[in-house]
Amino acid sequence: MTSFENLLTKIMNSDVNIRHSIITDIEGKILTTNHRDGITNYLSQEETEASLQRAATAWKARKQLSQKIGIGLYAVAAFEKITRITFPLGDENLIFVSMGSDTVRMDLHEGGQKQIIEHVLNILSRDPTKE
Repeated sequence: MTSFENLLTKIMNSDVNIRHSIITDIEGKILTTNHRDGITNYLSQEETEASLQRAATAWKARKQLSQKIGIGLYAVAAFEKITRITFPLGDENLIFVSMGSDTVRMDLHEGGQKQIIEHVLNILSRDPTKE
């Protein structure tokens, strides 16, 4: 298992409400993906790829402002059925995490957008790609 696959496994295991996680390069090309069992994608593979490429382009545009406003930590795109959160992974990669709008709270450590963002930022701050 590669370090990217290990990272996505940690992210998926961090919260039951995460549906899907993907690592792409800075252009939005999919490098690895992890999908929760029993979840059906709303988008086709082609639609997913196009959506990730658009999000990567937006992330690159934000990065151009980093000298003035600081390094981006994450971006949130909320839709009726899902919320997608984008995190930088170094300078050359992005992590996309999607959660459903119908969250299932099983305990205080699982749940909504804020908890998932905190979980992923905590995982990334430990730099699990160097394990």
